[in-house]
Amino acid sequence: MLVGGLLAEHGHEVRTAATFAELLQEIDDGVGVVVLAGEAVGLEAARSLLERLAGQPSWSDLPLVVLTSRRRGPAAADAALAELREEANVTLLERPIEPVTLLSAVRFALRARVRQYQVRDYLDERARAEEQARRVQRLEAVGQLAGGVAHEVNNMMTVVLGFGEFAMRRLPESHPARAEMQEVVRAGERAAAITQQLLAFSRRQHTRPSVLSIADVVRDLGKLLQQLLGAEYRLHCDIAEDTPRVRADRTQLEQVLVNLVLNARDATRPGGTVSITGGAAELDAAYAGRREGIEIRSGRYALLAVSDTGIGMTPEAADRAFEPFFTTKPVGQGTGLGLSTVYGIVKQAEGYVWLYSERGVGTTAKVYLPAVADAVPAPERRQRIPARGSERILVVEDEEMVRQLARRALEAHGYDVLDAANGRDALALLEGRDAPVDLVLCDVVMPEMNGREVGVHLARTAPEVPLLYMSGYTGQDVLLRELIAPDAPFIQKPFTPEGLAARVRGLLDAAAARQGAARAGG
Repeated sequence: MLVGGLLAEHGHEVRTAATFAELLQEIDDGVGVVVLAGEAVGLEAARSLLERLAGQPSWSDLPLVVLTSRRRGPAAADAALAELREEANVTLLERPIEPVTLLSAVRFALRARVRQYQVRDYLDERARAEEQARRVQRLEAVGQLAGGVAHEVNNMMTVVLGFGEFAMRRLPESHPARAEMQEVVRAGERAAAITQQLLAFSRRQHTRPSVLSIADVVRDLGKLLQQLLGAEYRLHCDIAEDTPRVRADRTQLEQVLVNLVLNARDATRPGGTVSITGGAAELDAAYAGRREGIEIRSGRYALLAVSDTGIGMTPEAADRAFEPFFTTKPVGQGTGLGLSTVYGIVKQAEGYVWLYSERGVGTTAKVYLPAVADAVPAPERRQRIPARGSERILVVEDEEMVRQLARRALEAHGYDVLDAANGRDALALLEGRDAPVDLVLCDVVMPEMNGREVGVHLARTAPEVPLLYMSGYTGQDVLLRELIAPDAPFIQKPFTPEGLAARVRGLLDAAAARQGAARAGG
């Protein structure tokens, strides 16, 4: 009591333990230093104390100040004290003790304990940083894998969807194989959609950003979202008037909304409510300080939030929710790409997305997109371009099935088509023909001579001939790899026969207009 009173008088928080069991409990609760009377420590008690201290984290070495006496105690007490001194962080003070000596020893022990806690904080911060780095590396690895997978899958899906469309055209409505072919096309479309989700996650998807009103996007998509939810769920939308405009790809922003709403529906029992809200938000240094390991740009943002009244998520599930292929749904009921796709799209738009969830209460996904001051442009009226023509087209593609599909699609639209399996064969064909080629459709990645090399040669020998690149890689990936010039015409696989014909027609018409203008000017 005297020791405790002395320490309390000098500003220390003091807890007392009447029994050894109480002492062990205080150690578990967290203390800075333990002051023990030596004669109270028997051999069994010392070993219990050492066992408890052995369970400390690696950074912890709890200081013990033991008050001893000049008189020799029992042999057991001496053995216990010797064992403590050997195994623990012990400071011995012999009675009678001057108050200044006791205070000095306790203060020294507390300073050492403070340094231990500083080491703990450093280790915790480093562990969080390492985990964040590992998570980023995992996401980047999946992103790189997605780009490579997309190239092969998109080639195959071009063939599946293209020839599937041809087969559907030839089969009458009553044909028994028509329903089976429809299932083949649906499966191809689903595979292509999953590939696009991977590309969105990896931020390699080709985008067309424009200034958007979030209120307009939510309003235009509202009917579809309610249909996706079904009559069993209530959809509540409330976008504040001061919600800033954003610069984003409209299709991708719609995909974010659809994915978040579907996730909210799956987490909510029938009769529940899914809410979409929006407004203005200011992310400042204080907000960034609450997001360790993430660099947040201060400024004004548009906030888009999707909330549900579902069961909520565990902290472990919420922490992994944006990882690709992670899902809490039963097998067969989810790909685990919904939230990872949202993550990729939001990051590509230079925004942020976080989940807030509580078990039994529900989950809210908050998307922050940088605000812009530009006005929303008026929608353009597009004139449908007739896809047919009679010009000569050269198709250069190393994948035979894709080459045959492109040839058949263009011939079906009236074009005269030549084809080559690689760049060298294409150049040999061009040099060996007297009749000119009106357009070249060329794959980007090919053996022996790639698409860019074909383009360089064509620009030197026939600069008036338009060149349309195609690839299973996305346009973003192709540009990052510097495989084509940034302004080069490009069509993403998989494409449909109609889409390819329309793109070709547009380039031919633009080339004819340029040549006409040049002749008029000359």
